[in-house]
Amino acid sequence: MRAEDAVKSGWSERVRHTESAIQRLKARGLAHARVEDARLDGRQIELDGRRLVNFGSCSYLGLETDARLKRAACEAVERYGVVFSSSRAYVSLPLYAQFEALLSEIVGGYPVVVAPTTSLLHQAALPILVNEADAVCFDVMVHSSVQAVLPTLMQRGIHCEPVPHGRLDALERRVRRLSAQYARVFYLCDGVYSMHGDLANVSKLWALLDGFPSLFAYVDDAHGVGWAGRHGAGIVLGEHGLHERMAVALGLAKSFATGGAVLALVRAELAQRIFTCGGPLIFTGPLQPAQLGAGIASARIHLSAELGELQARLRARIELFDELVGGAGCWTQSRSPIRFLEVGSDEAAADLAAKLLAAGYFVNTAVFPAVARGHAGVRLMLTCQQELDDVRGLGETLARCLRQLPAARAAAAVGL
Repeated sequence: MRAEDAVKSGWSERVRHTESAIQRLKARGLAHARVEDARLDGRQIELDGRRLVNFGSCSYLGLETDARLKRAACEAVERYGVVFSSSRAYVSLPLYAQFEALLSEIVGGYPVVVAPTTSLLHQAALPILVNEADAVCFDVMVHSSVQAVLPTLMQRGIHCEPVPHGRLDALERRVRRLSAQYARVFYLCDGVYSMHGDLANVSKLWALLDGFPSLFAYVDDAHGVGWAGRHGAGIVLGEHGLHERMAVALGLAKSFATGGAVLALVRAELAQRIFTCGGPLIFTGPLQPAQLGAGIASARIHLSAELGELQARLRARIELFDELVGGAGCWTQSRSPIRFLEVGSDEAAADLAAKLLAAGYFVNTAVFPAVARGHAGVRLMLTCQQELDDVRGLGETLARCLRQLPAARAAAAVGL
């Protein structure tokens, strides 16, 4: 079989497998579900007539129901309408200038580029940042929205190769080798990995950037926003700052609770080039008035002393969960609000998620292609909206469910 045919065949098989897996989860109420609530409070959702505590939300700080954000969104709609239907290549709402100034303050005063989504931001920025004389290394677990840009780069003849997850020692060896042939080596990674919640080793990455003038890091820290760092700027910008050869993307649809994305760069002219020439920033619509209004309100909260209180509230829930269930063993453990339990097969993951659903807790079921084949599991997120009793109840239910797994795995998972 030709290589091209093998690739096509592999993609078709992936589509078939994904469709089949999702249909099985859908039949058990674990995928493509629709909430039945007339009004959401951020803590609970109703599915199939059952009230469930929601542990499937990435709105870690719980700002999506904050009255200030809702009021600001409504006021923006009253002033500017439901949509402003024009590419920013032509004209932008005046709210953008205020929003971008606040975002720049959050990230430490650096120039920023705002995009409608994180995915569109990657598609706009990476083809501008990476040149034909460069090479790309990417963490194999970097978010799918980043990896989706790789075919575009490879079509231009740009060399792209994977690096084992989290292995900055392997990256160092690649950089040494590739620097002899290419002008620059770009490393693409996440700040917080969305499925397992583990963190990039930013200190080590910073040291590599200092040691290799040819290395440039592009970090997707969408899941680090809000709960981590000064002004909620994430585990990179909020805790380390911005290296001169680094670009950091922040998602605004999770903790920030408004939608959109922002890229922070050192050089203003590079930010302007991405805004001017990035395809999705030319040919897609802008953030709409409600998002801009809510975004300004959220930014003000992030820049206030209140953010520290929200971060502390979230930490209390993370610490309680780890105390109850045990961060060791099968559970991932980090400072992030994301917890993942690998159980192996798709069926085992669905069974565990269904038991939690029956007990009143909604979690995410993770199967291929979200995780590798044979490494399915459940993912849950801790948020400020959940009560401490919700976390206790989930922890006790999980402990009971995990004891029904094969003995060795259950023992590791509950720390026995």
